[in-house]
Amino acid sequence: MANNLNDDVLHPGAFSLSWAGGLQYGSREMSFDGDSRFYFAKGDTINDDLQTGIGVFVLDLQNRDIQDLKDVAEILCGKDIQTGGPETHDPAATFNIVCLDNGKAVSKSGSLRLIPERLKRRVLDTPFRLAEQARTQGRKLIKLDFTTLKIERKSDRYVVSVRFINSGIRWIRFKTSDQWPGNTIGGELGVAPFSKIGAVNPRDDWGFPLSGQKLTNLDEFPDGVVSLNPGEGKILRFETVPDSRIVKGDYELSGAAFMRIEYEGYGWGLSTQVDFRPIKTRLTFDHDYPSTPEEREQWEAKHRADMSLQPILPAGTFPENGLYRAARVASGAHYRSLNLKPFKAGDVATTDNVKMPMEQGNGVEINGPVQWVWEGSAPTPTSPSSFDCEDGTQHHCMPGATCPRSGRWIARLRTGPLHQRSTYRYDMTRIVALRRGQPMPATRADAGDTDWEWIGA
Repeated sequence: MANNLNDDVLHPGAFSLSWAGGLQYGSREMSFDGDSRFYFAKGDTINDDLQTGIGVFVLDLQNRDIQDLKDVAEILCGKDIQTGGPETHDPAATFNIVCLDNGKAVSKSGSLRLIPERLKRRVLDTPFRLAEQARTQGRKLIKLDFTTLKIERKSDRYVVSVRFINSGIRWIRFKTSDQWPGNTIGGELGVAPFSKIGAVNPRDDWGFPLSGQKLTNLDEFPDGVVSLNPGEGKILRFETVPDSRIVKGDYELSGAAFMRIEYEGYGWGLSTQVDFRPIKTRLTFDHDYPSTPEEREQWEAKHRADMSLQPILPAGTFPENGLYRAARVASGAHYRSLNLKPFKAGDVATTDNVKMPMEQGNGVEINGPVQWVWEGSAPTPTSPSSFDCEDGTQHHCMPGATCPRSGRWIARLRTGPLHQRSTYRYDMTRIVALRRGQPMPATRADAGDTDWEWIGA
């Protein structure tokens, strides 16, 4: 029920309607003090399109509203209030009510799910109406929001500045999010586009995960705790990278926070576990990500790990352009191809047997049905009519040239006629590991028409 500090007196007609959030989500409670005030606590707005942040709101009631709430209290005290059903237990949805029993105030409780259907609207309509009124017109006892201030490029990383705002009249505090594990139970924070301005699709599939990331201004929080006094805001600056590609443009940014908080005057039904959306902001990205070889290597490493759990099965459709490695499981053993093969988004994986050298480079071949696993970017032309590729996407390179991408390379000898160079022989004795920018090894005197093929990071 409403938090009456230092007041343990039972007020007849006072009641609360509560919905627990479980381990991941925040709670919600609507309560009437039995006199003239209505409280609304909401710690879960992650799926609410109209609300941001979390908070506790108080509304001073008019006479008609007071009578409507007393009518609700009378129903909750009725003997038939728990004759509905069925009951479920996760998460809990309960009510508490102070009733008069032989002239004595007694507290009773029950399940909202066991209220008969014929009574539910009479119980819920007025509290829900006043909850919205409290949120939009009432006083803010507790109110926590966050918003993305700016995102700055710093070498091959980004600095994301997020402001947490306390617009209530009680203090709030929480651990700095570099200590959060990055899950909805222990704490998770991220910003992502709600939409690209001028685009038809509601959002692009990228974001900045911030929980557990380095805080560049950690020295401003020496005890590892963010303390917000009433009306105060504090900025957290994170050094991080996007979790996917970004196409330059103007974006409306949203995000999500799952976190544990402490607040002054604990009560009103607001749990310490909360989840919420931020106040949206508009930001401009003036370049694509990745747009440099360093950024591409960084992005490919993360994307490779993500895609390793999403192999393309025989007859499956490739979701994106890329260089893919064949993988085969036979008699409980796992085999992978040495070479990579380019596929385009929309291509369909063959159901035929595939014959390719195995990754160990020992001359043994995979021969059978395979899955395909994304390994790296396919050669990407700098323009639709260009034969040049974006730096870091080359699949082949000439001897003596500068290595365009880090990883392993194998020498290959063209064996077809000059006018039909479609067949190659791979030299398993010449597999080298190079960093981008190093010179590619020269051709041996007897190597003939040879170049180098990238076979993965």
